[in-house]
Amino acid sequence: MIVKAFVLKQHSIGKIAGLIGPGTIAVIRPQRTIEGMFREAIRKTIQEKKSALEDLEAIQQYFLSMSITPAYKELVESTVDTVSTYLREAMYVQTSATAIEDYVMAKCARLCAEAVNQHVQGKLLDGTELMICTSDGKGEQHFDWTASERQIKARCKGEGPLVISGGYGRLTSGYVVRVGKDGAHLMAALIAAVLKADTIEFHVEAHGVEGLSAITYDEAAHYCASARAPFSSSAIWPAKNAGIPILVKDIEDDIFEGTLISTGSAHKTAVLSDKDLDLITVYGTGLLGRVGMSGAIFSALAAAGVNVRFIAQTSSEYSISFAIRSEEKERALTAIRGLFKDNPLLPLDDVVVLGQAVGIVTVFGSRMRNLPGTSAAVYDALGAAGINIIASAQGGEELSISVVVAAQDVDKAAGLLQ
Repeated sequence: MIVKAFVLKQHSIGKIAGLIGPGTIAVIRPQRTIEGMFREAIRKTIQEKKSALEDLEAIQQYFLSMSITPAYKELVESTVDTVSTYLREAMYVQTSATAIEDYVMAKCARLCAEAVNQHVQGKLLDGTELMICTSDGKGEQHFDWTASERQIKARCKGEGPLVISGGYGRLTSGYVVRVGKDGAHLMAALIAAVLKADTIEFHVEAHGVEGLSAITYDEAAHYCASARAPFSSSAIWPAKNAGIPILVKDIEDDIFEGTLISTGSAHKTAVLSDKDLDLITVYGTGLLGRVGMSGAIFSALAAAGVNVRFIAQTSSEYSISFAIRSEEKERALTAIRGLFKDNPLLPLDDVVVLGQAVGIVTVFGSRMRNLPGTSAAVYDALGAAGINIIASAQGGEELSISVVVAAQDVDKAAGLLQ
């Protein structure tokens, strides 16, 4: 048995269908283009209180271009009509924007899976019936592994091809929720682990993993920390735990054989760069020796929905620096300043909070482990080129070194370290 995850594009549906045969479980997720079309329809209706009729008509034509069977045409029209009605009603109901988007985007994923299944004539399964989540009552959802495993074993049966809509699950209450950052690939890996598949294939919108032919699970986890990674690190751990190799292939490139993620080793180190980041630095003598300060800061960021990409703190306890997406800067600053202002236990009058536009360049690979001089080579190369390192961090597992540089130096730094 083989489990495959696909990003569906209009022009690639025939190719995808050709890769799905007997004994194949295919998890389908929408390409970013159609996701953007759905999100624009949601934004117009919910935020601007305007009609999204033109957007919905464009969505309908997008899906109808992939199959002309009467049954699929009827399904598309019915689904788009359902989404239209739902959005109009949601304009006047106190429903969270996240809940609205999850419901609508799950419909998008279902239409993608339906389009593929029209070509392969397999068994179709709504992925929301497999991924089960629970809620803590405070807006946080948690993946229920035991319940999901039970559903996978019960529903993923048969010798013929099985086509599944990916990326979304359900709360025990029945509400649709997004499963992680990239639930389609996580779903594929979980299904493979439960059913003890021979291999997993990710067909993505990228040239494998930086064009490498082989990479380890741990190295892949570092790679997936990059914003440009075509799948998230959450999709790796089920495969690693089950010992199932993952082959990452470019959906557009027939010549590239793909990147094999397994227990082997990479052929060389690789370099990643992340842009559009801000480095926030909190510093001052008020931080010295204050137990729980780091926890308080990062808890405040988490409560504000800010994802931290990089952390650095000196042993002097004088400063803490962390990198976030640029669009989250104001939320982050508001959360931290509110922490200092509103908490009487934190009279930190001398604490300063600064933010600056940066990028992160990461060198990673198993060949870095136990190799003296690796860090020196990185720092010397950047220093010789006149690139200032604002902050840096290296994990104790010696698999990666990340350096923070000014935004204008990111491309130059990445090119030097290739």
